[in-house]
Formats: sequence, C-alpha cells, structure tokens
Amino acid sequence: MNTQEQIKKVIECLQVKPISLEDEKITLPYVPEGFSIEFIGADYKQIIDDEGNIHKPLVNRTVIVDFKVSNQDHEMWTKGIELLVPGRIQEQVGGNSKPYVIPEIQEWIGLEGEWTLTKDQVIRLDRQWEKELLPLAHQLKEDLCGISGLELKIEVGGKAGRGDICLGFDCEDLAIGDEGYMMFIDKCIMISALHKKGVFYGTRTMLQILKSKNNQIPKGIMRDYPRYKKRGFMLDVGRRFSSMNALREYVKLMAWYKMNDFQIHLNDNEIHINEATWKDQYAAFRLECDTYKGLAAKDGHYTKKEFGELIDFAKDYGVDIVPEIDTPAHSLAFVQYDETLALGTGKGRDHLDIMKKETYEFVDKLFEEYMEGAHPTFRFEDIHIGTDEYFGDTQQLEAFRAYTDRYLKWIKAKGRTPRLWGNLSRFKGDTPIMSEGVIINIWSLDWVDAIEMIEAGYDIINSDDTRLYIVPSANYYREYLDKENLFDRWTPNLFRDAYTIPAGHPQLLGGAFSIWGDIIKVKISEEEIYDRAKESIQIIGQKLWNNDFSGDYLVFDTVCKAVHTEPMKE
Repeated sequence: MNTQEQIKKVIECLQVKPISLEDEKITLPYVPEGFSIEFIGADYKQIIDDEGNIHKPLVNRTVIVDFKVSNQDHEMWTKGIELLVPGRIQEQVGGNSKPYVIPEIQEWIGLEGEWTLTKDQVIRLDRQWEKELLPLAHQLKEDLCGISGLELKIEVGGKAGRGDICLGFDCEDLAIGDEGYMMFIDKCIMISALHKKGVFYGTRTMLQILKSKNNQIPKGIMRDYPRYKKRGFMLDVGRRFSSMNALREYVKLMAWYKMNDFQIHLNDNEIHINEATWKDQYAAFRLECDTYKGLAAKDGHYTKKEFGELIDFAKDYGVDIVPEIDTPAHSLAFVQYDETLALGTGKGRDHLDIMKKETYEFVDKLFEEYMEGAHPTFRFEDIHIGTDEYFGDTQQLEAFRAYTDRYLKWIKAKGRTPRLWGNLSRFKGDTPIMSEGVIINIWSLDWVDAIEMIEAGYDIINSDDTRLYIVPSANYYREYLDKENLFDRWTPNLFRDAYTIPAGHPQLLGGAFSIWGDIIKVKISEEEIYDRAKESIQIIGQKLWNNDFSGDYLVFDTVCKAVHTEPMKE
C-alpha cells in the first residue's frame, strides 16, 4: 500500500468525537503514529470558528467540518464530516414555526402569537447609535411604507413602547460577525447586531416576512448569519451597457436577498476579431476618462462622479461594488484608441503588447485616474484587474505572468485588495506570481484549478462557468441559471462535477454568478437582463447564505414568489 492509499485509509477510519453541551473546542481525531492531523475549518464560522472554538447556537445545528491528514510525503483532505452542535435551548418554547424568507433564517426559536404592523408604531434608536443608524432607520421607514402603505415615525431615545421596532448594536454574541444579527419578536421587535450591515440584514428579513404574511410576524427569536463572506454577481457592461438606474436597481435587488458583492466588468469587445475590420468592430470602455480623452464609449458610459456615488449608494445597502478593468486581453477599446498598444495581428488585435513599456505606462495611468486622490472614483477596497484569456507564444506567456504579478503587487501597494480571473493553471511558467492577499475567480477548470490555487495561497471565489454563467442569445452557456439544478445539486465548494474542496476552507470566500454580453448584435432590454438577475440572485443568495433550505424546490420557488418585491425607489 503506497503512502496516499495509507492516508486515504486513515481518513476512512477517522472517529470524530461528538460535541456535547459542555465542549468549548473541537477535539482532533486520533491518527496513527507517523501521521498528523489538523483542523481545516467548518462551513459556519459562527458556530465553529477556524481555531476550532465552539460558539453555541440557539438550537441544535449541523455543521460540516474538515481535517487535513498528512505524513512525510503526502496530505489529503476529508470529504466533509457532519457534526451536530447542541443548542442552548433544548426544549420547545412555543408553537410558532420558522417563517420563510430568502435566504432562509439560520436559527429560530418559536414563541406564541403574532406581532402586527400598525401606523401607530415607532422605529426607535438608542441615542448613542443615532449617527450611524439614523440613515438606516429612514431607509427602513421608506421600505415599510412601500410594502404596507404605513408611514411610521422615527424616534431617538426614550423607552420602547408596545409594537416598536428597535434597532441597536447591543448584541453580546460576538461570534455572529459583521453581517449577523439577532432579532427578538415579542411585544416589540428588537434587531441587534455588531455592525450596521447586520442591522440592515435584519430589516430585510423583517420586511420579507411582513410582505409574505400581510403585515404580521410570528413571535420568536432568531440568530442569523451568512455561510460565506462573498455572495456575488458579475455584470458585463462593457459589451452591453446598463444604465446607472439599472445598476442601482441591481444593488437593491441584491440587498433584498443578502447578496453583497457586485463586480462590474467595465470594458470588453466582440469575441471574434477580424483583421480587416478590427477598427470598426464593437468595443467599449464605460468610464469617463480625463487621462485619455475620447476613450469612454460614446454609446454609453458613466461619469466618474456618478460611478463613485454608485459605490457610496451601494455601501448603504451592504453591497460592495468591485470595478473591473480587464487587460491585457479583452482590450480592443484601448487598442482602437492607440493601435501601437496592440500585440499584433489575428487574435492579438484585442490583446495589449505586454513586451512594451508603453503598455505599462498606459495601464498605470488608467488605473491611477480612478484610484488616486482624496476622494477616488474606485472607493471600495477590492479592484479586479481582469487578466483572462490571454494568448501568445512561450515568451509572451512568460511576460503575461510578469504582467499579472506586477499589477497584483501594484494594486496591493496602494492599500487595495487585487482580484483576477483564474488562468494561472494554463499559463504555467518560471515567473512567480504573488498570491498573498489576492482573490481569484475560479471560472473554468480548463484554465485554472481550485485546489492548485488554494495550495498556491490564493483566496478563491467559485465562479464556475458550467453552472453560473449566463450569456443571453448565445448557443453556449445559459439563458437563465437552472434554479432547480442549483437547488438540488450545487454547493459553493463544488467545481463542475469534478471535485469538491472543504466547505469551510478559510480560503473559499464564496461564489458568484455572471451575466455576459457576448452576443452584442442581439438587442436585449434592461428588463430582460434584470429578470435573469432576479432569478439567479434568489438561488445563489440562498446557497451562499444558508445551504440547507427546509423544504423542497417547489416550496423554495413558492417562497421566492411570495417574498419578492421590485426594488424600493429612492
């Protein structure tokens, strides 16, 4: 038996100690002499964190844990071990069942009776949190009016009255993290969290219940939190322009379903470049640009002011805008602006020549325009540098590795977090590429391997093209995501149907679906794109927040229809 088979046998025989109410830390299973074992993580850090500390849930919860077993020559992950973590409350308190929302609430203790929304109730804030929570309270007031027609008052300070909605940061459960919240529904509603994002998500849950239950909420206690940090949507506006109003509606739609990561692909071009007509083929860059006058697309672009304001607007909804400028491929808009930047003929017409110092000067100045200054256009920490689908000979591919490494370090040196598309498994070479503090989209196993990237030190987002890509009017990928297939078969740690990685691996940040505009000449309305996004956000939001929906797909789809609302108008 070789060493890999020995490790496999050890894993098959692992005995994981059940967790008791008294346990405060997970116990490492026994492995024979000559082997070592370490804890990788659990899928819910709010119950078992990456150090193995146990944080008691309200009620019994099953989490998935994984370990790494190794000897001197090899190592291997376990395949997901379910552990029951006993809850603090072991007896039934009341009869109310958990209300359905999308994504589903993680933990629920039912009480008796209903809380009913009336016009006489108040949204109440403690005075110590007024500055941070008052804007959120006004937003909640507007949203409540949009759903119920009732306009509640906002009061700061004073004693909570019967039926009031109280927002605060008085949560003592440090394990729930920035996006988690506690909600107590009895004589009044109390939403408490550690961060504004958590309070905001509590209000989304409350609004969904009110919408589906005719202004009532079952009395009970909930503890809610996300399974994954990055719950994303990528929109290609480079090939098919989306209005600023549409982008804002996507933000509100994402927030409604607790999605938090909106990547905007700002430049692209037709897929097939004809050497004779490349100057006239469609390509666009969607941001106002002072450094290169005339670069911004004439058929639709965003001013720097309005794009920066979009980032600020999204922040109020708990959504991070991740801008992407894609180079050195997908760059025909830049080559049409300055054809001396082109790699060459054929495929190279939409490729930048990364052997030229002028190319670096061009790209440096382009990013600098949006990243520098006291109030930059790109205000969020993460910035995506593209770097996908570059073709070339051996020398050019080695240069591509150097180019990628340079811009990852360049973005990092400016205090930001760089992201890129995953191509590095195909583009192997001698030039090292930085991985520490870098996020990579695992989009195609033909180009990049998730396990290889984790071992190299990258944080990853599952963007699997086989299930998570939409390309309207194309004869490849999908018109809509297959909601039922995703509900039944997909988990964020599954890559194609080839393999899984540990669900709780600390380098697996989450997942994202994409809507691409490859088929430029076919007209598709903003409403049609929005409809595709809505369907996708519902299922991906569910899977990335809470993988275990307590019902079959028909129940899930029914709940989607019951809780959905068009985004609230500003």
